[in-house]
Order: sequence, then C-alpha cells, then structure tokens
Amino acid sequence: MKFVIKVLVALSVTLFGLYHLAFFIMPSVTIQNNSDAMVESARVVLPNSSLDLGSIQAGGSNRIYYELEQADGEYEFDIILSDETRLDGSCGYITNSEINKRVVIELSAEMQVVCRAD
Repeated sequence: MKFVIKVLVALSVTLFGLYHLAFFIMPSVTIQNNSDAMVESARVVLPNSSLDLGSIQAGGSNRIYYELEQADGEYEFDIILSDETRLDGSCGYITNSEINKRVVIELSAEMQVVCRAD
C-alpha cells in the first residue's frame, strides 16, 4: 500500500513538473492594456497561426502561448477598442523554435502601441 502511494505521489509530482515546464518552454504573446479604454477584441496573427486574446479591461492584460513551430515573419496585431477605434500593425520578428520567447504588445495611456520582447 505504501509503495502504491509513493508511486502515485512521484507520478503526480512528475506530471506537475512537466506541465509547468511546457509553459516555460512555449513562447507567448501578452497584450497589456495601460489605457483607460477597454479593448473589445485583440488578435495577433503569426505566420502559422492566429491568436485571439479576447477582450481586456483597462489596466489589464492577457497572455496566450503558441506553438514553437513557426515560419519566419512578424507579429501582426489587430486591437479594437470599446469606441470602435482600430489599432493595427506589425512588430517584432518571429522564427522557428524560439524557446521561452516572451513578446509584450502594450497599449499605452496615450493610445500608442509599443512592442517589446522579454
């Protein structure tokens, strides 16, 4: 009985570790809304996929992880605010197998979009 419990605990710890390791390895895009406006819709298009980050409250943020396998290209964003203002453009460079890459697309209080990679 003790052996079964030890195996279950070891298996649980291993699965927990692998789960968190996957999020450490996978690259992500974060949209940070530092404006006073609500973001109704936020999308980021990558060479091999499209990411829908949904709505983001004023002062809030949303992060989404994406596949490591990507073609070369740029991050193309499309942000629609609650007053139907559309902010779109591209920033940063994406390529295949960028382990733990963190891209932040920030909407400033002045309604300017700034991109950075952490």
